[in-house]
Amino acid sequence: MLYTQSQIRELLSISVDALRTWRDAIPALTAHKGHAPSFTPGDVVAMAIIAELIKDFGMRVGTVGDRFDQLLNECHGRSWLSLEACAVLIGAESISLVDAGAPSRPSPDSSTLYVPCRQIVSRLRSALTANEAELAQGYLQFPPTAIGSQTERRGRRA
Repeated sequence: MLYTQSQIRELLSISVDALRTWRDAIPALTAHKGHAPSFTPGDVVAMAIIAELIKDFGMRVGTVGDRFDQLLNECHGRSWLSLEACAVLIGAESISLVDAGAPSRPSPDSSTLYVPCRQIVSRLRSALTANEAELAQGYLQFPPTAIGSQTERRGRRA
């Protein structure tokens, strides 16, 4: 399944201007222009990680756009199921996607941010399934009305 820009903005609660700024700073996003669905599930997870880093840690897209570009390239084409078991290691000069269960430790001589993907994928799933449930239910044109039991209705026919 592919996602549109408007779906991405709605899922991540970002503005049109924020997405435009991201596109200018992150080369991997320049291919996603227009209104047609073009974002893979992996792109959505990568962009959710970017949104979280910007919101929670105050990262600026312009200063770390090259690492966000690496993140998008690593996540592109991957399923949510495979990304759910991963974590992102963000160092001063690089970014990498690793197995969250593997005992990989960053080098002690550099600061590294560790972002597990499980919570992000879970949040995205719940947002999408809540939206699908609303659409599947539809809207009632008439309010629900109480009707009598079957015996009452049969008695009236007789």
